[in-house]
Amino acid sequence: SISSLSLSLSRAHSRTAPLRHVLLYGPPGTGKTMVARRMAYLSGLDYAIMSGGDLGPLGQNAVSELHLMLGWAKTSPRG
Repeated sequence: SISSLSLSLSRAHSRTAPLRHVLLYGPPGTGKTMVARRMAYLSGLDYAIMSGGDLGPLGQNAVSELHLMLGWAKTSPRG
């Protein structure tokens, strides 16, 4: 829920810790990307957006590209 997400973001921000394990899902046009960008902006964290439609065209390279993105996320100095 939005209230628990808000509380988690507030606690992470007060501890200057990254906010981990957030998955936003739902049909197109419901504001998921807007919420992710706003959360990243307010917390000073980086964020990544990926959908199944991004991976499908990559074929056999999809797994490698996913690992690259997750590696970036793991080493990002901003969360």
